[in-house]
Amino acid sequence: MADPVEALTGLLTELGRASGIALSSPLYALVSGLHVLGLALLIGGILLVDLRLVGLTALPRLAADQLRRVAATGLALSLATGVMLLSARPGEYFANPVVWAKLVVVAAASLNAIAFSLLGRLPDEGERPGPYARFAGAVSLAGWLAALGLGRWIAFT
Repeated sequence: MADPVEALTGLLTELGRASGIALSSPLYALVSGLHVLGLALLIGGILLVDLRLVGLTALPRLAADQLRRVAATGLALSLATGVMLLSARPGEYFANPVVWAKLVVVAAASLNAIAFSLLGRLPDEGERPGPYARFAGAVSLAGWLAALGLGRWIAFT
């Protein structure tokens, strides 16, 4: 049986060749720019919602709902472009422990968002967030900021 990381590396290598990203600096730069745009939508969208959930700011529920949709769009764009960026040099990226740390943090933050969508609720205006909302907001805030920091760190490792 093949090593799962080896199998994933092979799959991503083929994706990188098929898409052309492994061979084209302009395409890599375009996808990298779209990744940054996705991150801006994600972090920009979720930051105020998380601050509302931990009780540090007032944010109308309608605005929070709209920002969560913006953040979800940013997450989808970031995930798609992140896979494409990994496919350019998967062997190199998977040899970097910072990449693995980022993948774990993104997975945890994404699972937190899914769990909150299923189990939590945004507080109404003037309502104090409950314990689960405060916890989910703190985990989200820490997780997405850590993912952002780890992503920048990858560029320097």
